[in-house]
Amino acid sequence: MIFISTIVGPLEVNCYILACEKTREGIVIDPGDDTDTILQLIEDHNIEIVEIIATHGHFDHIGRVASIKEKTGAPFAIHKADVFMVEALTDIVAPMGLQTDPPPKIDRFIDEGDTIVFGRETLNILHVPGHAPGNIALTWPGHAIIGDTVFAGSIGRTDLEGADLQTLMDSIHTKILTLPDDTILHPGHGPDTTIDREKRINPFLI
Repeated sequence: MIFISTIVGPLEVNCYILACEKTREGIVIDPGDDTDTILQLIEDHNIEIVEIIATHGHFDHIGRVASIKEKTGAPFAIHKADVFMVEALTDIVAPMGLQTDPPPKIDRFIDEGDTIVFGRETLNILHVPGHAPGNIALTWPGHAIIGDTVFAGSIGRTDLEGADLQTLMDSIHTKILTLPDDTILHPGHGPDTTIDREKRINPFLI
């Protein structure tokens, strides 16, 4: 699998581009900002984007979905619990003095048990609410893109609308930490980590 990570926007979101090496079909995950950077990476690697996915609906993860959709023609998928964030995108960022694309049209909802297929690659979806009610993780052998659930040495915020600490902890302990210990976690912000490392050193999880 082709795996590309780039940091976008003032909140330094990890945007991921994954693609099948054989067919060059791929997906974009969390295009929160820097449309031109994302599109250049897609072009450089000769990837045909077949879907745009948000791990959750916070503005820093969906801010440039609409422009990526326009340029690639790819549909947009998100968990239905975060629709309210997508619809309110412009109102949310305006008081912060930030700019995003207009709220993107949602083409399909994704949930636990669904799969994302591009070329010969398949990702499995887990619903891991807590930081956001619609937070999802995308897993494949040895890897998981987890949004803002777990970070290297920390966990996602729970002081935002729709967030809940106990729900987040339940998601982490029943969905994330039950993955194999050598699973590489690709979070929404900051460096990669592993299940084993977070079990050993994360003060929120020990």
